[in-house]
Amino acid sequence: MATPFADPRTGQLYFRRAVPEALRAAFGGRLQVKVTLGTKDPAVAKVAFARENASFEEKLADARRQMAEGTLVPTPAALVRRWCEGPAGDTGLTGAQRLVMTFMELDAAAGGRMSASADDVFPPALLGPAANTDWSAVLADRERFEAILATSYEGDAERAGSNWIRLRWHDAPSRWRHCLDGPVARLRAFHDGAERFSNDELTSALLEIVDTHRSGDEDVNRARLAPRRPSTIRPRLRANLRLKQLFAEWKDGRDPRPQTAIEFEAAVDDFIDYAGDLPVAMIDADLLYDYRDEAAKLPATMPRADRLLPFRARVAKHGGAKPKCSPSTLKKRVGALQALLTYAADQRWIAANAGVRIKIEGYSKSNRKRRSFEDHELTTLFAAPLFTHHASWNSRSRISDVTIFWLFLLAATTGARLEEVGQVALADVKRDGRIIYLDIDRYSLEGDAEDEDDAFAAKSVKNEDSIRLIPVHAKLIELGFETYLDALRAAGHSQLFPDLKENKVGKRTKEASQRINRIIDRHVARDRRLVFYSLRHTFKAKGNDAGITDRTLDQICGHAPLTTGGRYGLAPRIRTLHRELHRIDYSCIDWSAMAAGMSSVDWTAMLKGGA
Repeated sequence: MATPFADPRTGQLYFRRAVPEALRAAFGGRLQVKVTLGTKDPAVAKVAFARENASFEEKLADARRQMAEGTLVPTPAALVRRWCEGPAGDTGLTGAQRLVMTFMELDAAAGGRMSASADDVFPPALLGPAANTDWSAVLADRERFEAILATSYEGDAERAGSNWIRLRWHDAPSRWRHCLDGPVARLRAFHDGAERFSNDELTSALLEIVDTHRSGDEDVNRARLAPRRPSTIRPRLRANLRLKQLFAEWKDGRDPRPQTAIEFEAAVDDFIDYAGDLPVAMIDADLLYDYRDEAAKLPATMPRADRLLPFRARVAKHGGAKPKCSPSTLKKRVGALQALLTYAADQRWIAANAGVRIKIEGYSKSNRKRRSFEDHELTTLFAAPLFTHHASWNSRSRISDVTIFWLFLLAATTGARLEEVGQVALADVKRDGRIIYLDIDRYSLEGDAEDEDDAFAAKSVKNEDSIRLIPVHAKLIELGFETYLDALRAAGHSQLFPDLKENKVGKRTKEASQRINRIIDRHVARDRRLVFYSLRHTFKAKGNDAGITDRTLDQICGHAPLTTGGRYGLAPRIRTLHRELHRIDYSCIDWSAMAAGMSSVDWTAMLKGGA
């Protein structure tokens, strides 16, 4: 989940989000949006971050609408950023190289000068007016570009633009503005969209980028032109780095999900209990293999109290028990250590990574862990008393049968992930005409909060592609979903499933998941591949059977498109999603029996009973 970004130099917190390439024209061509949150306090920044994120998502939605309507066109700033930051395209140079070439051309146009200060921070004058270089030819020839960089700037791209800076920041615009004419002409030839803008518009946009990279601040230029590695900087290798320290550095640098952080820390504690608190540089492959072999002795399950024992004590007590832990569980234990060692190697804190290629017998990413429900299995599942006899519902359970009932049906008819649905707020259940849909997003405006700063609630989605709109199937409306919503609002609830509470890692559905999978085992089959998530596979399979396009299925399910081209274009509208959803064949489910069983449900009473 996105979180505030801390500037490593100042500690100032920022909102920072990447902009999809296809929509950058609506954001001035920027690759990312970065806004200061005005604080260094994470607690204070959380509210401001949520507000900025909501604003960003609104702009994204508007940009997608403009793209669909054909009104999303590049701005001068977007064209310049594409010139300076984009791929090579038809030119021989990448965007970064084109920017350096622009500074070379500006140097040549500015001519050799000395700065006004006696304490000159710039290198000697480089390219002058006599250079008479054909810059269009340089643009198409990377070898020629690199030759100029080597001979005129000693191979240091940071020196390019020095002559330009002297002229730009010490003389009137009438002396230097003409220097931009050549780069603007090349920019205009680079992109057909430039024809809709005047030379002045393109010049101003280019000047803004140029000034950002070559400012008039003497201190900034001193830092830019200083040697890359002063002798006073300590070596990167950290001989005394301990595993707990490495975990803390990894957690700060990678910002993992809370559950992942807990699992990694547990793996670190187990390894330290087994091998001692060694410097990370002393951990070798043999030691990791020995730890793997010891961890493989642990059983698949053990009493809750024993899980709190130190690693060696757990192995001593349960090492002979069966069945043993699965290859995937063992991989999770060893893989956490491998990930930490890889992070240390990537940062050049250790000279070699001993964690590579530690084999776990029986483990494979391609192992099929889940399968779809067959039609006859769906028939059996939804004929269970939970769906046909509401009088059998258990009101004493902490996770009510009301919640389990709707979780099953929403997943079966939308393919949504359990946690996505379990964290939905009532404010996320919206309407477009007769269509009711769920707004799956990272943040939700809760209820009727008077103070907007206190109104945002953080949620979790798997990735950016998981943010989407999901229509509710008409069959669920017939079963009373809308009446259930009204009862929730009348009772003052803010969540779609108020009995699902966050645990210590921010998840709401762990206990519900356990109950749901027990229901599947009891009424369908004790097949470890058949779990709640199988409903998601089933939905995708049925959607394919119905001939629904991949893009529409991806939008409903929150799957990333399989191709780069699949990312472009506006996602289907909610009315299209609703229409396509109802093409899926659910005739294997006896909806009439379910409707008869639910016809007399008093949802208000049910909610009170489950409270």
